Amino acid sequence: MTTPSALEAFSSMSGTSEASGRAAYEAALDHLREASRTYYGAGYSLMDDVTYDRLRLEVKAWEERHPDAVGPGSPTDQVADGAAPTGDVAHTTRLLSLDNVFTPEELAAWGASLKRRLGHEPTGGFTVEPKMDGAAIAARYRDGRLVQVITRGDGTQGEDVSHVIGTIVGLPEQLPLPVTFEARGEVLFTQQQFEEANELRTAHGGAVFANPRNGAAGTLRAKDRPYQPTMTFWAYGAVELDGEGEAFLPAGATHAETLAAVARAGVGTTAETPAGLHVVDTLDEARRKVDEIAAMRARLPFGIDGVVIKADSVAEQTAVGVGSRFPYWAVAYKLPAVERQTVLRDVIWEVGRTGVLAPTAVLAPVELDGSTVTRATLLLSGSAILRG
Repeated sequence: MTTPSALEAFSSMSGTSEASGRAAYEAALDHLREASRTYYGAGYSLMDDVTYDRLRLEVKAWEERHPDAVGPGSPTDQVADGAAPTGDVAHTTRLLSLDNVFTPEELAAWGASLKRRLGHEPTGGFTVEPKMDGAAIAARYRDGRLVQVITRGDGTQGEDVSHVIGTIVGLPEQLPLPVTFEARGEVLFTQQQFEEANELRTAHGGAVFANPRNGAAGTLRAKDRPYQPTMTFWAYGAVELDGEGEAFLPAGATHAETLAAVARAGVGTTAETPAGLHVVDTLDEARRKVDEIAAMRARLPFGIDGVVIKADSVAEQTAVGVGSRFPYWAVAYKLPAVERQTVLRDVIWEVGRTGVLAPTAVLAPVELDGSTVTRATLLLSGSAILRG
């Protein structure tokens, strides 16, 4: 559900009155915090991704123009906007978010900042891989056995969700090699898994998941359900664990070489997805790969909301460094939200076994992300879950 008042506040943010601009900024901060709280903590979204991204960008732009007036604890400089459940397990190294760009011009500006921080043109090339719309985790292997799974939390520490061990495709409980390392990546529902998970939930008297992303986040944290939906994991990185991973992750390995080592150990990686992991020499080549992945978006078996571009060289990554919220050597090129308009033909009202109302919208058929959508499960919050 879009929140128009969040966007209307921006009309006075750039006005001539400093007082009105400040008031609009504070109102926008409130909207951003509430949107982040529901998205990361409550399992539903107050606004669509486009509205959220615009809200965040506008708040960040105002803060850059008024650095002395930034509100205390502003979410724009915190991992997951500071709204994700934190937990009490310390990360091996910080597990950060990614900064976003939305246009070729912004990607070029990111490339210029990379050059400026290095003091020269990047020479190690770039990698391009899909940005999956799921939940970030760290999975710790010791001597080839998966011993702990941790959510990203605030990037410094997260929640222990090791109860999901043995239920995630691509994250085997036992590896064929006695290696010690920490795989970092995304857990999500494929489209087929999402449909199966909703069937499983309704069979147990529960409501359907709002969307695959929120469903994955909720499933990770749920410990008392009498059922466990299957999800899938793809690694987008790895780090040494307690200094024991040197032989597994040799010094100087590139990002692509690191993921290749993770794959050889038996863990799923982004390189194994239909979108793949691509190594290119220049940022112009990277942008063309972004276009190619965007073109196959509707055919992918899982949702993506962007494409990630990284400096491939670990030496250049180290030289560029990281900020409080994201690494400077990587960026997410966000893709437009997938939206379609259709006609509401009818609403079917049903009552679940637990007495919860489950209204279903009957729609004129519409193509959405490769599927023909004819029904939408309506939520009392005003959202809708589209089904093919």
